[in-house]
Amino acid sequence: MPEPQIELVSRFGRHRGDFGWRELRLIAEFDGRTKYFDCKPTDQAIFEERRREKALMEDDWTFFRIEWDDLSAPAVLKSRLIVAMDKAAAWVRLRAS
Repeated sequence: MPEPQIELVSRFGRHRGDFGWRELRLIAEFDGRTKYFDCKPTDQAIFEERRREKALMEDDWTFFRIEWDDLSAPAVLKSRLIVAMDKAAAWVRLRAS
């Protein structure tokens, strides 16, 4: 099961992902319009998110992105998530060897 609101630290400070699997170093992020258009200027929101994502990727985290429309096809979403989890697990094994 994922850890909701997983807290992580990068070279830019503390961050929170929507869901995460520490053992896989996988973060599932839910991308809704509110995040980019309602909370702060869009360019600032995109810059901050890309900066955070790049820093966490440097620390070997992988991202899986989900949108509202994905929820209308749960079987497809589950399949995509399983593929993402398998890829993340392969990366963890590769880095450990």
